Amino acid sequence: MDQLLDLKIRRDVYNSISLRLECLQNANHAADSILKTVGELNVKLAIGMLAEEMLKEQATERVRGQASAILLVLANKHFNDVMYELQKSVRTVVLPHKMVFRTLGDLASRYALKCIPFLSLTFVYIRLMLKLTMINQMKEEICYVMEHFSMAINYYYKNWKVCSFPREAESQLCGPVIPLYRHLVRDWLNEEEPKIKEASMKALWPMFGVLVRRREQQDEVIKNVPHLLVESKILDSFLVAKRLSLFLDVCEECKPSIPKKIFQEICDYVFQQVLPLSTSMQHLKKCQKIVERFTHQNKKAERQKSAGQRKPQEGEPTPWEKGGVCQPWYGYQEISWEHRDTLMDAFGHLVSCCPADALEFLQAQMKNDAEYMRVGILKHLKTIISSEGSCETKNRKRPIVEAVKCVLDDQRDTVRKAILGFIKELLRSPSVEGCAVWDMVVYVFEQFTLPASQAGKESSPTQKEQEKEKEEAIQQICIEVLEHLNTSAEGMSKALWPKLLYFVVPAPYTPTLTPLCRCLRELALIRQDEGALFLGSCKGVRLPSAQGLVARLLVLASKPNPRGNWALQLLHAVRGSIHAAVKILWGKQIPFLWESLFRGNPETSNQEWEQKLLQFLRRSLETIDDSSWTKNLSQELENQMASYSDQSAEKSFLYKSLGTSLTSCEDLTFVQSRMQHFVENTNYMDASEREKVIQILSFSAMGHLDLTLATLQEFGGGIHMKIKMSDIINRYKDYSQGRRGHTHQTLMLTYGQVALHAPKELLFSRVETDIMKRVLFHYRRSCQVLGVSIANKDLNLKLALIQSTTDVCRAIHGTRNCQDFLFTCKKELLSILLEFIREEPLDTLATPIRSKAITAIAFLSKLKPYLTMEEIRDLLDQCIKSLFPLPPLEQLKQNGEKEPNSLNVELTDPWFTETECSRERALQASFQALTAFQENVCIPVGESYPQFGSLVAFLAPYTCDDSTRCRLWAAQCIICLMHVQAQSRVSAWEEEEMLSACKDLQEEVPRDLFRASSRMAKVVSAYFPAEQALDFIEAILEDLVSGNEMCAIAAGRWLLILLQDCGAAMKAQIPKILDIFYSHLPIIKQDDLRQVLVDAVCIVAHYHLDDVFSSLLCRRLPMDSETGELWRSLGREPSLASLVLHKLAATVRQPSAPEPASPSDSEETVEFAEEEPLKATCAIYEVISVLPYEDVVQELYPELFCALLQQVSKTLGQKMPFYEGRRRLFLRDHRVSEGNPCRLSVASLKTLLFKITCDPSLAEIGEVNIWALLRDPSAHQEGVCLLTNRLLQSNLLNHRIIQEVLPWMKSSSEKLRLTATAFYTEVIWDPTLGEREPLKTILPILIERAGDQHPGTRQMAVRGLGNIILVAPDKPHRCFSCVSLQGKEQKKTIVAVLQGALYDAKVVLESLKVLALVLPHLKSRDVGFLFKDISMKTITYLDDDNADLRNAALHLFGILAAWTKFRYRSFFAEQVRKSLVLLLIHQQDPSPRVAETCRVAFLQSVRFLSKRKLRIHIEELHRTTNLNFPNLHVHVYRLLVCRGVVILNSRLVSIQVNTNPEIRDELLKKTVEYYQSPWEEIRRAAVELSGVILESMQVTDLQEPSHQHLLTSLEMLQDDPSPGVQQAAADVAASVFKKQGAEMLRRSEATPNESNPAEKPAPNSDPKPGTTQEVAAAQDLHE
Repeated sequence: MDQLLDLKIRRDVYNSISLRLECLQNANHAADSILKTVGELNVKLAIGMLAEEMLKEQATERVRGQASAILLVLANKHFNDVMYELQKSVRTVVLPHKMVFRTLGDLASRYALKCIPFLSLTFVYIRLMLKLTMINQMKEEICYVMEHFSMAINYYYKNWKVCSFPREAESQLCGPVIPLYRHLVRDWLNEEEPKIKEASMKALWPMFGVLVRRREQQDEVIKNVPHLLVESKILDSFLVAKRLSLFLDVCEECKPSIPKKIFQEICDYVFQQVLPLSTSMQHLKKCQKIVERFTHQNKKAERQKSAGQRKPQEGEPTPWEKGGVCQPWYGYQEISWEHRDTLMDAFGHLVSCCPADALEFLQAQMKNDAEYMRVGILKHLKTIISSEGSCETKNRKRPIVEAVKCVLDDQRDTVRKAILGFIKELLRSPSVEGCAVWDMVVYVFEQFTLPASQAGKESSPTQKEQEKEKEEAIQQICIEVLEHLNTSAEGMSKALWPKLLYFVVPAPYTPTLTPLCRCLRELALIRQDEGALFLGSCKGVRLPSAQGLVARLLVLASKPNPRGNWALQLLHAVRGSIHAAVKILWGKQIPFLWESLFRGNPETSNQEWEQKLLQFLRRSLETIDDSSWTKNLSQELENQMASYSDQSAEKSFLYKSLGTSLTSCEDLTFVQSRMQHFVENTNYMDASEREKVIQILSFSAMGHLDLTLATLQEFGGGIHMKIKMSDIINRYKDYSQGRRGHTHQTLMLTYGQVALHAPKELLFSRVETDIMKRVLFHYRRSCQVLGVSIANKDLNLKLALIQSTTDVCRAIHGTRNCQDFLFTCKKELLSILLEFIREEPLDTLATPIRSKAITAIAFLSKLKPYLTMEEIRDLLDQCIKSLFPLPPLEQLKQNGEKEPNSLNVELTDPWFTETECSRERALQASFQALTAFQENVCIPVGESYPQFGSLVAFLAPYTCDDSTRCRLWAAQCIICLMHVQAQSRVSAWEEEEMLSACKDLQEEVPRDLFRASSRMAKVVSAYFPAEQALDFIEAILEDLVSGNEMCAIAAGRWLLILLQDCGAAMKAQIPKILDIFYSHLPIIKQDDLRQVLVDAVCIVAHYHLDDVFSSLLCRRLPMDSETGELWRSLGREPSLASLVLHKLAATVRQPSAPEPASPSDSEETVEFAEEEPLKATCAIYEVISVLPYEDVVQELYPELFCALLQQVSKTLGQKMPFYEGRRRLFLRDHRVSEGNPCRLSVASLKTLLFKITCDPSLAEIGEVNIWALLRDPSAHQEGVCLLTNRLLQSNLLNHRIIQEVLPWMKSSSEKLRLTATAFYTEVIWDPTLGEREPLKTILPILIERAGDQHPGTRQMAVRGLGNIILVAPDKPHRCFSCVSLQGKEQKKTIVAVLQGALYDAKVVLESLKVLALVLPHLKSRDVGFLFKDISMKTITYLDDDNADLRNAALHLFGILAAWTKFRYRSFFAEQVRKSLVLLLIHQQDPSPRVAETCRVAFLQSVRFLSKRKLRIHIEELHRTTNLNFPNLHVHVYRLLVCRGVVILNSRLVSIQVNTNPEIRDELLKKTVEYYQSPWEEIRRAAVELSGVILESMQVTDLQEPSHQHLLTSLEMLQDDPSPGVQQAAADVAASVFKKQGAEMLRRSEATPNESNPAEKPAPNSDPKPGTTQEVAAAQDLHE
């Protein structure tokens, strides 16, 4: 038993493996399949069988390769088993198959570490194999094994730590390679076969890597490397480069001694191939000396090589053993960058092995002045530097860097770029220990500041532009180098810290400060354990002072960008080196500042950030409390002014910082001297210089107010003393140039800023006398020339007075007791400001004087003394008169005029128009009105604001208006409306959300605007009254069709959000809402806006599906595009689609009105399809066509299929429902034509089936179109049969469908009965039907339907009854168990039904076909006496005009002939005799199909002929001609006549023709009857057949009437339209006349001999068998 089980397992495993090998599928998939099939217990067995299949002699190469690949995959988990099978094949004394070695090599390549335990044994086996005689191909495979096992050894020593077993000694693994190496070098390397030599070369490189690990072989291996390079030229150069790199990698690990000459030759090999790609051969020829440097010619070696390769004799040393150096031959060729990188990687290993030689070699190469040479070497040295290897790779960098230092003085652009690229890779490498990193960094900064052209050299503008571009390119590269500097690299911090601080302060290096500060900060953190730096001194480098570093970094940090971020972090990192007093303070303050700006609040303004930094500086100086240190800081800030450009934010902050440092300085003499220096030595014509005075003095006033005011007063009072009184012309010129005006302007603005920054407690005592009056003094003096006052037309002076007034008023308002201060200059200032406003033009806003003056008046009017009511009225009247006549702001902007920042104009335009100005004014007015309403009107609790819905709909689209102001005003209006509606119920979160969304509306990106507007809609929807939904939707849809696209999109979003959030409460208004949607859909043409309405209907459907469903179903037919789009939108929602389809299916299947009675032939009535089911059918098509998932269809498939099939049946032959004024054409994708609703039903059914199956047999291709048959009333039943058959084949008919269709067979609708009967005709073939629905239920119904009124139903019932007999011919008890009679009686009943159908002209064709099918499956008792009736009725259709009917009848006749039992043999023989002429003539039927069937039927009837030999001859004829002989009927008749045999009756009596001439006369009469046939072929066949009959007759044998009738008929046929018939008739007539003449002659000659008739042989006597006549007849028949 166990043995049988074992055999079964082996057979299963073998079958599984054979299947996978034959399929040639993916090896991984095949291996997984084998493992799943055989199981883990039988894996070893499977591996053994795979190995056997691989080694079979009859196996193809593809099968062997597949088996090898599967073994490799299986080795991943079952390595030992696979290796065991392979080793088992190798350890024999016979050479194994080459695939064994190939698979071993692949194993070593893929599983190197796992092969190590088997390595020694494998090499032993290979040594044994080398003693055997082998073919070249086997040598190649052994080399392949040696190559990959050697590579596995090298891989093992690189990764031995990951192995589970201890490290193997070199002697144990490398020792076995030596004998193989010797054999390879001495024997195989000198083979003449190129493939063997290539394989040997491939194996030698990894073997070199193995042998160089042994001290004993190192010298020999190194000595033979150049020769191996020469011999390797037959290999791919890229492969050689990779093998050389791997070999030198091992050398780097083992450190063998490499002679300088061999080192040079390896370098030559590498650098000859890595010449720059752009180097042309012409350039190489020009630089012949350089080429010669890389090409060491050895003429003697070349001569030896050209003498031919010969195998050394025994005892003669090989070139390897001689140790001779064979110089390689190098040919220039283009190589890929990957190839170059590999070569340079090999050179990197070589540099690590011989650093001194490498340095000497590289310096020699760098001394060459060729630009392309230096650039090429630098590019490739960069790849060595960038490689991240083990610690040994560090040794290669030092000589390379030292060599690169030789070319740092080369100023050519390409060389500079190449050096910078090299430095970039050096600085980003993980280690720079021992390298001259500082020199490289200094070179980077030198190149950043190096000009592109030499000074004094003149050049054209184009050349200057090009030089500028080159300089910018070099500077960008320098910045990239610094960005990639790896501060964490080994040795980097030691080399650069703190010397790198030198480059922070100098202005030329400002663009590099972002990466520089980042590097310095990281270096400072690395070296923070070394304590404080002594800034200002460093060996070899002059570092900046602490004050200089603070001044530089603090100014850089004033701008919140990446550079400022890193500057602030660097300041924090070096805090301990700045001053001991600030170490703790900065440790807390700087992280807080950084967090608040870059992480806490990224929207902090620049002014706020500068204020924080200045406070930080002042607090730091107070903490230091060192006047000397503060003075030095001030000096540094002053010295660094030139480092920043004018009008820059950094320079402005530097002025403020300098003023802050002066404020903190306690040395008043120093402070005063610096103030006087600034005010006296400033160029007041320069705006930047003027700002310097304003900022420094204003910030100095925070700590030295009196000193600052004194300095300003002293300088202001001495302005006029600087100009000589006698020089009047120069004084006027000085005024006209504006110098005096700018000076006064600067002093006025300075006073205003001093007031703002002055200590609040000291302001009241000085603001009027020492500040404001000095401002007015300078304004008046600026309007005087030679003591005479003139009109002031200087715009800047006016603005300076306005600004200083505003600043002073703001300063006063900023104090605590501002309400108690009496400002005596108020009226004078108001008059001056009003005069400025009156002077402004009323049609333009060209200057900001009007807006700034009104702002100043606003501040000034709030101070004491207060204005009277009349003064206030006059003031407002003057301001309004200057504002209202202004044109719209858009027009002002188009004219280049700026909008006033602080101007709030009260707009009175109440209308919303297309102009932005009007919309803005209207929205602002609306907001003010709503605000007033909110403040003054209180809505009762529980009630809603009546206009809330319409106003929200009106305002919501403007939240995405093109104008920012319009958006903000609209948002404010909506917020106010929400508060009115919410009645103090607005939560804090909602308030914050609305304000945040309102703030986001200031963005300009449309996506952000829509998002903000949608957020507002979500909040508003919480307070939306559902009863106002109709008003809201009507209003917002008007905006949807407006011209503004942004507003329309916003309106759509508001609509969808409110419907989503409030749709459930809109139940009462849903019908009206849907009507509004339907009315707007045809108007909107834009796709995205149409989609809004479609989505809105979907949202409503989620809450009120019944209402939406009823509304859509009420739409008229034909279905327009809008309705179809809405149905499709419901289909795209899977949650809705299932419910909608269920409702649609129920609508389709709803009971319909009874069908009208079938009209009589004289009546023609038009039947219209029912409206609702047809609409639902069209909707099903739309919904299913867009369903994204098949799950919904699969779930509802039985219900949908039955509904649609029923609808197809019901709409068969119907017309579309009639509507007055409806469109004449359908706008449907499947292009239905008016008047054929069945097309709609069929299209929906087709869409349903194609959604769940891809059966190509259902497509509309080929001769049989199922869908066309289904909608054709005359062929509908055939379409149903075909469809049912295909669905059965696709397993798409389940029990539920079959059960639901069954009641249709008893339906009052004859269309449903037709469809169901056709359906069950094919369902009967389902083999599982007996289990689900016994045939006993179907049989009585089919018998009943066989008498149905509809002919199609009768036809299908007949076919179904036949199918029942075919499905279960031997199970009558199961099929017919429903009745009391036995099964055979029921079969007789079915046969009787089929026989009765032969009398039904509508179904006779189907009955003939079914009888032909079922008769072979019936027994004689099943047919009984009905056989005679069937036979005789069948014969009546043999000559029918319908070709299909003739064909079916002839086919059934042949079946009857074959089926006839002994009981009815005589009867059927008589029928054959009567039909003999017909069977012979119709073998020439015009229908080829009928002719073929006739020949078959005739052959089946042959057995009823009485003469056995005659049957044998005809059967032989059938075998030799296959019934294709064109004159079969002629030959058969000749045979019959020659034999003299005819079928007379059931006794099969042979009668001599000469004794029964009336038989031939009867045959001739039947033949002549076919002369009148409408078919040419039949007429010609009848004429020919009559001629054959006449050949065997005498004219006297014919009766006179027959003779005359024959001649008359032949004469008529001579006028036949067919030439063939004419010719045949003429021939037969001639034959008859000829016989008449011969007969008369014979009679005249026979008269004398009539007295002795016994002596003459009887005419036409039957010849005896074997006579010449019989032989001739048989021969003629065969021919």
